[in-house]
Amino acid sequence: MLHLRITVCLCLIFLFRPLLPAQVNSRAEEIEAARARKAQNLHPDIPSKTERNLLHIKDNKIVERLTSGVAGFRVKLGGLVSGSGFALGPEYLRRDLAGGRLVLRSAAQGSLKGYQKYDFQFSAPRFARNRAFLDLYSVHRNFPGINYYGPGPDSGKGSRSDFRYEDTEFVGTVGLRPFRHLHLGVSLGYLRVNVGPGTDSRFISAEKIFTAAEAPGIDRQTDFLRPRAFAQFDYRDNPGGPRSGGNYIVQYSNYQDRTLNIHDFGLLDLEVQQYIPFFNKRRVIALRAKSVLTFEKGNQQMPFYLQPVLGGSDDLRGFRPFRFYDDNLIVVNAEYRWEVFSGLDMALFGDAGKVFARQAQWNFRNLEGSAGFGLRFNVRNDVFLRLDVGFSHEGFQVWVKFNPIFGGGPTGFAGTQSIF
Repeated sequence: MLHLRITVCLCLIFLFRPLLPAQVNSRAEEIEAARARKAQNLHPDIPSKTERNLLHIKDNKIVERLTSGVAGFRVKLGGLVSGSGFALGPEYLRRDLAGGRLVLRSAAQGSLKGYQKYDFQFSAPRFARNRAFLDLYSVHRNFPGINYYGPGPDSGKGSRSDFRYEDTEFVGTVGLRPFRHLHLGVSLGYLRVNVGPGTDSRFISAEKIFTAAEAPGIDRQTDFLRPRAFAQFDYRDNPGGPRSGGNYIVQYSNYQDRTLNIHDFGLLDLEVQQYIPFFNKRRVIALRAKSVLTFEKGNQQMPFYLQPVLGGSDDLRGFRPFRFYDDNLIVVNAEYRWEVFSGLDMALFGDAGKVFARQAQWNFRNLEGSAGFGLRFNVRNDVFLRLDVGFSHEGFQVWVKFNPIFGGGPTGFAGTQSIF
């Protein structure tokens, strides 16, 4: 019976063989055939207009040509206070004096909104066998409309006013490098300040709604003598666009009121930056924590225009510039960056921080927060243009800056004010 069944099956196969495919394709052959059909219908990748423009800038080295200048002269973009609008001006920079041992720099900048800055710097960044540095710096700033919402973390968004901030500063800094990555320095500065009515017609001038009790120094200003000491341990791989390493800064400034004798105070700056790379440094997690604490002497009061400030392109990016003022602050930032292609990184970020009146309130409760995304354009890994969009419960802000995020060093070196 079994033999009969086998014989019948063989006969059926023989009879219907002409109806079967000449060859049964395997699964791998089917996949390869599908790939071949798809390849015949492929079209060349057409880059977007934005990609074409970026490639044009990169291939023609336009940024390098603008920043390198001619005979030391070049165009300086940005560098003014947040809210000043687009700013530019001429800059003279020589890093090759005395065989590279001396640096001379001077610049004049103005914005479309009338903000102005003029500065001069002479440095010996490496002498005494690269163990010491010297910096002489002077600057004059005239900013006609700095935002002021009132003191404290509870200031209202609707109480926006403005004031004119004008100052002249002279600073001398000397320091040592006892070993690699460590900078120790002291500086002596003299600061002359003038505060006046704001010029933005959209807002009321600050002195019309805030008294001297609410905003010390709003009615009259003084001159300051300011000795300062700082320490910095910086082992970032590239300060202009770090992808690994860390930067840790401690700085103490002693402001001495030389005219009114009512505004003496000390200022302690603490900052930690850490950069964690992976995937061959094409992706980076950037972390920053910063705190500023003030120490008023006796019945002395810190003037409002030198108070630590939060809100802007470098801390709480979802809030307007100078949104929160008070005697102390704490802020933390985190960014995740990845390389889209050579010369362009994208970033996702989160910010959290607060200002507070008393040091006993130093904690991580009741923080303001913001989050967003950004672009980082770079040449040889140095960031020359940064675009950030930040969101918060007060809306959103768009920032276009010509510098990397977080800054690079203590304010004692090159002598600028921490908020300007």
